[in-house]
Amino acid sequence: MNKWYKIGILICLLAGAGACKRFLEVKPLDTLSGKDFWKTKQDAESAINGAYGILLNKFTSSILYNTGDFRAGNWNWFGKSNLKALGQNQMLNTGNGDGAENPRNWKEFYQAIALANLCIDRIPGIEDPNFGNRDKKALTAEARFIRAFTYFYIVRLYGDVPLQIDAYSTKLLPREKMLTVLDFCLKDLEACKEDLPIAYDDPTNRAVRGTKGAALALMAHINMWAAGFDKANEHKYWEQTAALGKEIMDLNVYKLLPYTKETFQAIFKGRSEEGIFELSLDANYGGKFHSLICQWTLHEPYIHDKIGGRSEITPMIRHLDRIYPRGETDKRLELWFYNAYNTDQTPMFLKFSAITDPETRDYDANLIFFRYADIILLRAEALAYLNKPAESIGMLNLVRDRAGAKSYTGSGGKALQDAVFLEREKEMMGEGHLWYDLIRTGRIMDKNVTENSLTQQQMDMGAWTWPISSDAVKNNPLVTRNQYWIQ
Repeated sequence: MNKWYKIGILICLLAGAGACKRFLEVKPLDTLSGKDFWKTKQDAESAINGAYGILLNKFTSSILYNTGDFRAGNWNWFGKSNLKALGQNQMLNTGNGDGAENPRNWKEFYQAIALANLCIDRIPGIEDPNFGNRDKKALTAEARFIRAFTYFYIVRLYGDVPLQIDAYSTKLLPREKMLTVLDFCLKDLEACKEDLPIAYDDPTNRAVRGTKGAALALMAHINMWAAGFDKANEHKYWEQTAALGKEIMDLNVYKLLPYTKETFQAIFKGRSEEGIFELSLDANYGGKFHSLICQWTLHEPYIHDKIGGRSEITPMIRHLDRIYPRGETDKRLELWFYNAYNTDQTPMFLKFSAITDPETRDYDANLIFFRYADIILLRAEALAYLNKPAESIGMLNLVRDRAGAKSYTGSGGKALQDAVFLEREKEMMGEGHLWYDLIRTGRIMDKNVTENSLTQQQMDMGAWTWPISSDAVKNNPLVTRNQYWIQ
């Protein structure tokens, strides 16, 4: 009880600080967290958990986790006008339903960053005989991981963002170049990754705490994102991604679990041997979330839909045909879809169906950001770009073999690059990756690949980003909006 009380105090106080007129104003430490805080190992752990809690609250109060899928537009919306607006890139017309407005506001993200900054500053100085130097380094590194993860997520939402790494500064900051922010994160993770544990003894911490594998996975994703925007250095980023992917595999702590009717849901419930980084959401401990894709893609008997056994949104058939060639077997098509090729509202996307209460649509599973199949395919992609087809095909077929799909036997070059992209689109469906994969690879400009394509001019104007809330601009006059969203 004391642990969660302290976490609540931290979150509430940071929320208060975030509401101030001064952008990212951080109160003096004794005001923020009390003079009796930062005394014990438990205090440090509570602060780390508080940072995770702020992020979880952000994701569970909006459709944020789903936007990576919805913005690609590959769904039949059946009157869900606010979700349809995402799929047509009408980001100023999403309204407030289902938390569609929430992603514009970056306040909670910066609250998590502010708390991570405090952890990085204060944990090393805690004098507790039960808190050894090794544990201090591990928790400080975990705070640096949280900060880097948060920055990575928000640059993919907004592009350039203010870079705040001082725990006490109240100086107003302008938006920093996206590549500068990512370079800082890569260097910071490189400096601390060895201090992170490879795994935790407590199985309840599997995948939901920062680890060396999670840091390596984050670095791999950062490199691939940077490669899409820094063409002069793309080869370097691909090399680093391929090496990071191998390092993750060499840890020998992750595995591809079998896709069977009895076991596949365990992967997407979370804390499985395939999970690398997730935000913990456990209904047994009060966690509830009904703004995940399953809310709209399931109906009876999984949820009480109130509209007679119909889903509110369904996958477009032409999208399924693009990633699942007709006549080819694939366990994912068999397990993840019901009535997939019907044109009415009876189809369901079953990948996320761990529903604890059909009436409230509460979802009892973690929010999965990085898992082993994702990293294998990211490594395959980097190797394909590096013109190492044999190694790339080997990675690609690891994922295809697990799914019982036909092995890739084609050539290298663009054919292989496209095959890896389509495999990521298929394997990661519903996990929030597609829009970002389209953006960083430039495929967003190919009308044959996405229902919500952009032109080069739109890309240059920032149409791929989210609008930034008026509060951020009002609170900090140094913050400017992306050109595309200025009306």
